[in-house]
Amino acid sequence: MGQNKMNEPAFTAYEESMHRTGRISMAIMLVLMVSVPFLICIVFQEPMHFNAGYWGAFAALMVQYVPSGIIEVITYAPLLGTGGTYLGFITGNLINLKVPCAMNARTLAHTEIGTDENEVISTISVAASAITTTAVIAIGVMLITPLTPLLENPVLRPAFKTVVSALFGAMGYTYVRKYPKVAVVPWLLAAVLFFAVPSLTSLVSIMVVVFAVIAMGIALLLYRKGRI
Repeated sequence: MGQNKMNEPAFTAYEESMHRTGRISMAIMLVLMVSVPFLICIVFQEPMHFNAGYWGAFAALMVQYVPSGIIEVITYAPLLGTGGTYLGFITGNLINLKVPCAMNARTLAHTEIGTDENEVISTISVAASAITTTAVIAIGVMLITPLTPLLENPVLRPAFKTVVSALFGAMGYTYVRKYPKVAVVPWLLAAVLFFAVPSLTSLVSIMVVVFAVIAMGIALLLYRKGRI
């Protein structure tokens, strides 16, 4: 209180700048995304129909995605940092790309969550992931026609369906090996639950958060007992 701004850490100014830029960017992206259906109607000269079917679909989506969106921010923000969180939620695909990239970068750089170093590493890794994804998509769009026979090859098709599973399996192994006492119970619960109710795979973003909370509870319990 009363501290001169000249004596404040430089990183505080950086965080304030990230929040200001991030909020403006999020507002712009939100307007652009919401405007898409209206622009489609204008281009094709079709009126908007706000009937019972529309509101039913709207309510169904909100029930699923609003809680998921709030929980994802609470869960992923500590991992991604300020800049990484804004970049990740603007560019999307957090659970498949942004979070794994940030976690892998943190492991390679040996940084700790909540530190200035992790803030920088996470922001750089998420930005690099977004740039790489955009470049790969652009190249894929240009090469989609000549690559179609390869992508539809029945021999290779099963491999494309398991890319995400292989990615998370490899990353998950490193954390299970490092914290086996914390990981074993959530891992077993998830395996049993998904085998028993395969339809839950469509709610993977929510289930990840659920099992993350379980893992945090177990970690806290073991820490208080002096086991970790």
